[in-house]
Order: sequence, then structure tokens, then C-alpha cells
Amino acid sequence: MARIAVVGGGVAGLACAWKLQRAGHEPVVLEREAVAGGRMRSERVATARGVFVVDRGAQFVASGYRNLHAVAETLGIAARLHPVGRTRNAILRDGRLHPGDYGSLAELARSRLLSAGAKLRLPRLLVELALRGRRLDPYRPERAAAIDRESLADGLARLVGAEAMEYLFAPAFSSTFDADPEDHSLAFALLTTRFVLGGFRLEAFEGGIGLLTETLAAQVPVRTGCEALAVETDADGARVRFRDADGATHELAADAAVVALPGSLVSGVVATLRAEEKSFFDAVRYVRGIVCFLMTERAPASLPWYGVAFPRREGIGLYGLAVDHWKPGVAPAGAGLLNAALTRDAAERLRGAPDDAVVSHVVDALVRTPVGRIEPIACAVHRWDPMLPLFPAGHLARLAAFHARRERSPRLAFAGDYLIGPYTEMALTSGLRAATEIGRAVSR
Repeated sequence: MARIAVVGGGVAGLACAWKLQRAGHEPVVLEREAVAGGRMRSERVATARGVFVVDRGAQFVASGYRNLHAVAETLGIAARLHPVGRTRNAILRDGRLHPGDYGSLAELARSRLLSAGAKLRLPRLLVELALRGRRLDPYRPERAAAIDRESLADGLARLVGAEAMEYLFAPAFSSTFDADPEDHSLAFALLTTRFVLGGFRLEAFEGGIGLLTETLAAQVPVRTGCEALAVETDADGARVRFRDADGATHELAADAAVVALPGSLVSGVVATLRAEEKSFFDAVRYVRGIVCFLMTERAPASLPWYGVAFPRREGIGLYGLAVDHWKPGVAPAGAGLLNAALTRDAAERLRGAPDDAVVSHVVDALVRTPVGRIEPIACAVHRWDPMLPLFPAGHLARLAAFHARRERSPRLAFAGDYLIGPYTEMALTSGLRAATEIGRAVSR
């Protein structure tokens, strides 16, 4: 049995520690925040209307999340996963909300969102998916490195035209990943589309998406309020220097370590990275974002959808709006729970502003749409830095080189969504893989 330090208590780190413990090892999770869970946490907000559950980061589970479903089944919580009450979406164009189903060409053909000419170009994306099919494994995105040459914006404009890119695909990706279409690559878009077409019925844990991380954290040793300052490894083991909630500095000795932090933070913590590793981590980028939650006395009648996407040409200052009260057990009966993701420009402008200013921005933006005026009885604002990893053109080639590197830091593994994709499933999968990798390293 080996003692293994896991730095970072998000879903990747917790899944890693859970698998290590099941394999007979002794994991110790160090988490900076007072509560483990990272971007897969739920918090309860008490109001006069009742208790609302705010999913601070990750919003849903998809039916195609095979590893997450397997872990939930083993943990005994799979029965608390339920379909989201409404799963259809709408997209704003010219002041009107157009119903849309991203996974159905027939639905898009009937929609008035796009012109007839734009609709005729949509099958080109299916042709591209077929041509690139053998390279498109969402669980092994580095295999698409050879086709990772242009941005999502340029690639989709070339394939399906500027209209479909701006009013269909860019809003879908931006409202999901809180980034602009120039921030991700066409290869990433193809991988994501392949993943969605493989099964993407929306589901949620009853009472909040954080049930998964809460259950994992209850089963493994977690030290909260512990901020990792430095991680060093060599052939003999690992040492993690960290600061506790009282400001005191400690050192944890272990047989090995797993760093499950956002990729953009790794270089600043791991002092013993090999040159190839440091080069990779120095290039990893994340979006910074702001999400605003609005709780209302009654569910707005103007929102019969689960998601509403706002194309940037509409100038709303929001990427999208999720109608969270369609998820099971997160709002009092008949009440409304919405969450709005600010665009990058709006988030940067309001980064240092008080929460009231962020709420006003969201409420005023929605007034300019058919959603109309929302009168919240309570609000919650979350600022994320980092938020979600970016997969720009070239990232998959760097990822492939990272996996193939010859020089590796001894007794050290890495976990995080930046290694596979910006989904909860991929963060969890990276943690499971890191557990396998470090388990082999300490068994040699």
C-alpha cells in the first residue's frame, strides 16, 4: 500500500483518490477551499420562498457519460439521476426566440432560425464528421492532432457558412463552454459534435449536481482549507508543502503525488517539472467567467426551454441562460431558478464590480429579449478564475506531445479536464486514469 498525495479536491482529484483507495492505497486529498468539489459543487440558498440549490459550476450530466454513470452506480447514487424536465433549447435572432434541437437536422430544417441557403450547407458538417471519423475519439482527443489546424470560427464558417456559424454553432458552443468561437478549434468542435451525437440526453442528480463530489469526498480522506504551495517528486517519493486555513505551513511526505489542479496553475506549483511538461503546462489556457443565478417567486412563463443561447451579433452581453428549475429538486414547487453566463467582455468589465452590478447587467440584458423582465427574490454571483479550459487550434498537438513525452517527472501524475475535454465526464475520467498511472508507478 502506498501513500499518495492528491493535490486538488475537484471531481478529478476525488475520483482519483476514490479509485486509489479501492485499489488498496492510502490517498490524502488536499483541497484549498473549505468544501471539496471544485467546479462540481452545489450550494443551498434559503429564501422566504423556500430553499434553492445552486449548481455553482457543472450544470448537468449527459446520458453518454459512461464513466460517471459507472462511478455513480458503484457509489449507490445512480437512482438519484433523473432526466431534466425540459431539454429543448432556443436561440435568439432579430429579437425572436427560435426553438431548436442541436441534435436534429429535421428540427433545424423546420426552424426559421436560418435561411434556406444556410440550411442546405448543414449536411457538410456530417460529411466532415464522416471523413474525420477514425480520428475523432472524444475520450482520446489527442488522436485528432493532425486535423487541429484552424479555429472553430474559421472552420465552421468554411464548412457551413458564416450565418450558420454565427447563429447556430457559435451560440451552442459559447453558451456551453463560456468562450468565443475563436477560442476553440474546429477539431474540438468535431470531437464535441461526435460526443453529443453518441448520446446526450440531459440528466441531473436530484437535489444538485454536487451529490457526486459530496459522496466521493465522504469516502476518501480530504483535508480542506489546505492550499498547495509546492510539489516536488523524485525517485524516492513526493513532498507537498501547503498552507492551512490558519496560515501555517506544513509538509506532507508521500510515496507519490497526483496534481489535479487546473492546468494553468500546475507550473506555479510543481517545481520539478521536466522541460517538456513545463512547456505544455505553460501553454494551457482557461477562460475566466462570471455566472449569475436568479431565484424568482414563480417560474417565468416566457421560458418553456431548458437553455437559451444569445448570438454575439445580438449584443446582449450574455452567452446563454439555463432554466435550472427544470432540474429535479433544485427549486421550491412553482418557483424559478435561472443562471446566466456573461460573455468574456462583460465578465472582464464587471470582474471587480459588486454583485449588484452583475445582477443588474443580467436583468437589463434579459429585458431586451423576449424573456422579459425578471424580478429575482434572491441572487448568487460566482466568479471563476480559472473556469473552463480552452482547446484552441494547436492544443491537441501539444496534448499528443505531452502524452508521448520521454522525460517524465518521477512518481507524479496529472488529472484535469484540460487533458481530455471541458466536461464533468472528462474531468472524472482523467482522475480515474491518473489513479491507474500512479498506481503502476508505485508498484514498480
